[in-house]
Amino acid sequence: MQNNQGAATQEQSINQENKPETRPCILCQTFYGTAATQFYCSKCYQSIRKESNVEQTQQQQQIVQEKKQQDEIVKLKEDPSKCKICKKKLGISGIQCKCEAYFCNRHRLPEEHQCTFDHAEKAKQQLIKNNPLVDHKKLEQL
Repeated sequence: MQNNQGAATQEQSINQENKPETRPCILCQTFYGTAATQFYCSKCYQSIRKESNVEQTQQQQQIVQEKKQQDEIVKLKEDPSKCKICKKKLGISGIQCKCEAYFCNRHRLPEEHQCTFDHAEKAKQQLIKNNPLVDHKKLEQL
């Protein structure tokens, strides 16, 4: 009998050693959690996992958007050896517009390639810079 009791106590001590440590839930303090659930109860642990999944998907979407923007930048820098409109080979006769694209002789004018650069505004700014206003006081002194 003593052997049976000794074996039973050994099994109980082994079972107690193998049991995971449990603590009250960090958030709700109502239920118990284990180290596997970072000491959250199952309800709190699931809600935290859902929140982290939402954050991860948002981060992944931001990364995808950044990659798309980088791809768009690369697409904007097209091959300078071809006309942007007709894709004709330019060789040494290629003309670069102020919108930073290359065109053939036929499409070199802003009206021909729907230029995005505002030539009129640039000309106005240049006139203002080069032709300062004359004060009437200076004219009286002469």
